[in-house]
Amino acid sequence: MAFQAHFILMFLSLNILSPRMAFANQHLIDKACGDVAVDDKAACLKAFSTPQAIAANNVNQLVEIAMDVGITSSQKTLKLIEEKKKKPSSPAVSKALKTCEETYLYVTDEFKVIAPELKEDAMSANYDVALINPEIENCVNALEAAKVTDPDLTEGNRVADYYATLGYELTVNM
Repeated sequence: MAFQAHFILMFLSLNILSPRMAFANQHLIDKACGDVAVDDKAACLKAFSTPQAIAANNVNQLVEIAMDVGITSSQKTLKLIEEKKKKPSSPAVSKALKTCEETYLYVTDEFKVIAPELKEDAMSANYDVALINPEIENCVNALEAAKVTDPDLTEGNRVADYYATLGYELTVNM
C-alpha cells in the first residue's frame, strides 16, 4: 500500500509540477527572446526550443546554450573552409579563404570564452561577444572581394553572426 501511495505521489508530481516548470522556463525563453533586439524573434524562439534551453533556469544558461551552438557552427564552418583551401583556386580565392580561416579560428575561440567569462564578469563577456560580428564581416568582405559565392560559407557566416548577435543582446543588460 505504501508503495502504491509513493508511486501515485511520484506520478502526480511529474505530471502536475513538470508542466508548470516547463511553462516557467518557456516564460524565461519568451522574455529573453522578447527583450533581445535580434530582428527575428521566431528564430530566437526556435534557437531555444531544445530540451536544454527549456530546462534553463536563467539567462546565463541561455547564453551558454547560444554560445555552444556558436561554437559548433563556427567549427563546422572552419572545417568547410579548410576543405576548400585544399582545392586548387585562384590567388584571390586562396587569400579570401585564408582570411576566413583566421576569422573562424578567432570566432571559435571567442565563442568558447563567453560562457565561462559570463560567470565572472558579464560586462567583459558582453564586450568579447561584441567582437565576433566584425570578425565575421572580415570573412564576408574577403569572400565578396574575391567574388566567391558559396551557399555553405554564406550560411556559416549567417549562423555565426546570428548567435554572436543573440549572445550580445542577451548579455548587454546583465
